[in-house]
Amino acid sequence: TLKEMRRFEEAEASFKKAVRSKPDYAEAHNNLGVTLQELGKLEGAEVSFKKAITLKPDYAEAYNNLGNTLKEMRRFEEAEASFKKALRLKPDYPEAYSNLGNTLREQGRLGEAEESFKKAIMLKPDLAEAYSNLGNTLKEMNRLDEAESSFKQSITLQPNYAEAHYNLGITLQELDRLDEAESSFKKAITLQPNYPSAKHMLASLTGETSTTAPQDYVEELFDNYAAKFDNSLIKNLGYMLSWPV
Repeated sequence: TLKEMRRFEEAEASFKKAVRSKPDYAEAHNNLGVTLQELGKLEGAEVSFKKAITLKPDYAEAYNNLGNTLKEMRRFEEAEASFKKALRLKPDYPEAYSNLGNTLREQGRLGEAEESFKKAIMLKPDLAEAYSNLGNTLKEMNRLDEAESSFKQSITLQPNYAEAHYNLGITLQELDRLDEAESSFKKAITLQPNYPSAKHMLASLTGETSTTAPQDYVEELFDNYAAKFDNSLIKNLGYMLSWPV
């Protein structure tokens, strides 16, 4: 209850009390891990999820949550393995397919990511996050019309999905439909007033200027490319990544 109320520090204390009282309580370790992840305590979250898995080796949800933590730590190959383990245990797990798709996209494996998102949607046609994630992948593949459609489906399913409105705005801007892009960025800001990236993109359309881009926008820009950089060097530019001995 405290976690759902976003009172994460109190939730952490309560889950820790539970696992002290009953150390073999796998679900409490898993919930503690989710709470620690929300608090940005990723190493602690990883320990908690692994403890839950040790206690309950067929715990698909814990593998999925561990994968999310590893992805956030940019340990993408380990995250991929964890999501695939969750799917072996629970083949009809749409959220795990969607999360796996995100990890594959971070590694620049866009075709595989697309297939993973489509599997998530097939299993759960109302999973708004999967449509939004698919839209991001299609956008990176320069299939902008399909990306637009995917973002709009996400918004139809979840009208208050600020990130989907923002990403739709980016796509519309790339399609040179600037008035529609402006409306999408404004909607994202209405839903999430503290949305630096959306504010920055809206300002760029309306002619407002600033001395620097918001830190969140810059971090997002570089984070989105960092994981794909080696892949781009190897596949697109033909570089051999090796260090002299």
